[in-house]
Amino acid sequence: MKKRLVGNWNGGRLRWTTFFCALTAAATATSAVWADGGEQRWSRTPKSPIVERIKEARESVVSIQGEKQCDVGKRANAQYDVYNGMGTGVVVDERGYILTNYHVVKGLLKLEVVAADGERYRDVELIRNDVATDLAILKIKPKTPMKKIRMGRSELVDLAEEVWAIGNPFGYGGSVTNGIVSALGRPLEVSDTLAYDNVIQTDAAVNPGNSGGPLINVDGEMIGLNAAVREEAENIAFAIPIDVVSEVAERMIRQSVAKMTHHGLKFRVVDAESPEYPVDGNGEDCLMVESVEAKSPAAQAGIEPGDVLLSSNGFEVRSSLDFTCSLIGMDLTDVAELRVRRDGETKETLVAFSDLAIERGETFVARKPRRSEVSDAFATREYADAATSAAVAESIDERLTTADFAGSEEDETTPTPSSFEGSKRAAQVWSVLGVEVETISSEVYRERYPKLQAVTIGDFNFAPNGGVKVTRALKNGLLTGGDARVQEGDLIFGFGVGDAKESQLSVASLDNLYYIAQKKDEFARLDGGKARVYLIRGERAYFLEIDLNR
Repeated sequence: MKKRLVGNWNGGRLRWTTFFCALTAAATATSAVWADGGEQRWSRTPKSPIVERIKEARESVVSIQGEKQCDVGKRANAQYDVYNGMGTGVVVDERGYILTNYHVVKGLLKLEVVAADGERYRDVELIRNDVATDLAILKIKPKTPMKKIRMGRSELVDLAEEVWAIGNPFGYGGSVTNGIVSALGRPLEVSDTLAYDNVIQTDAAVNPGNSGGPLINVDGEMIGLNAAVREEAENIAFAIPIDVVSEVAERMIRQSVAKMTHHGLKFRVVDAESPEYPVDGNGEDCLMVESVEAKSPAAQAGIEPGDVLLSSNGFEVRSSLDFTCSLIGMDLTDVAELRVRRDGETKETLVAFSDLAIERGETFVARKPRRSEVSDAFATREYADAATSAAVAESIDERLTTADFAGSEEDETTPTPSSFEGSKRAAQVWSVLGVEVETISSEVYRERYPKLQAVTIGDFNFAPNGGVKVTRALKNGLLTGGDARVQEGDLIFGFGVGDAKESQLSVASLDNLYYIAQKKDEFARLDGGKARVYLIRGERAYFLEIDLNR
């Protein structure tokens, strides 16, 4: 029999560890006593190293608080009640990116994050969520860099090993409980729409409010994300394995805030006891390049299989998630600075995400774009060397204005958009895809489409982070001709090739469409050239099938 979650989320036999409740006066009074987060301090030195490791991990754990509106049925003067809610999150990037369970934040009217140091943040943004795994990424703007959680590996988790749960049970932020791994690989059906194949079962005390918090091993590493407890049982709780958590978090960040950075690298984590481990390693797991895609930006940068990635853009890297986080906010015209170890030597290299990227060195050079990359109107333009990156920015962005199109007539063979936001990217999008767009920010999207914060289309789930509104459409463009029929006024928020979840891309800006335009021929070789455009028309979400080989 399936377990259902009803009412205030604890009506079934299996319940979320996030719980919405009206706190009693007594509970409120108790909370006030401990509101300053004070701890009893002992003068003696801790006997076990795990004490310091747990304290260190605790610095990466945040409390999540909010209000949720719950329908209580028809009655005289009210249709709903507002309940206080609580949950937990873990810091995965020092710039304020936080991982938690989606059910912790779903439907909240207000959202507040309390950091380990007691600092409160009310400006909280939901970056992305994954309904299938019940995970979500939040973003705050910390005053100082935050401490990110150290992650372990699922394959190293053993039955009966000692573990600790850190979280915000019943609002008691930073609480630590202890237990063991009771079972591994448990199948778990939480509801009609959510099931896991191989969760970690633990007897560590996990209570309402622990959802989204870490399960920690003896080394102070996160090995799972606490998600659910068995109701009417003692100390039967479940955590999502770290490998699943890390993979989904990496994908969410890559598809939302690091989506313009195709590099062509595939990694694997190498254990310090593995025969492949580099002889000059420091005794900790390392991230090794497993393969490099031919002709990719990484291949052009000289990266080879077997290289150990040490850092990216100044961030220490020990996992694929670390690497993707290091690329947050980068653009097609940016260059990533990587430090790798090969044959005992440390090397530095630059990865340019497109041939339009600026070379970083003693002299900055703006390259001449290839004819295949931009419209013919730009193909013959020469670019002079520049001494600073600002001068390069001028040569690329400001010189390529609508004036470059003066004298050409608007027709189906030499289309000219009415405005280009002053860049060659809009021209490329117009000439290849057949649309002119304006960017709709995440804030405007949330205000304009309050009922479409989470969109399910077929087997795919989206949490649109803004989009692009079509302001003008070519009669026979790639997105507007044939059977596609993208129209003026449509808001495009996604693009996908094939049936894999990883190949469904978020579209939140003109840059995203420019990336698609550049990769059009490459995408056309996949899945028979069939692709999907995800959009909102009116108040409804749609997808349109397009033929990239048309």
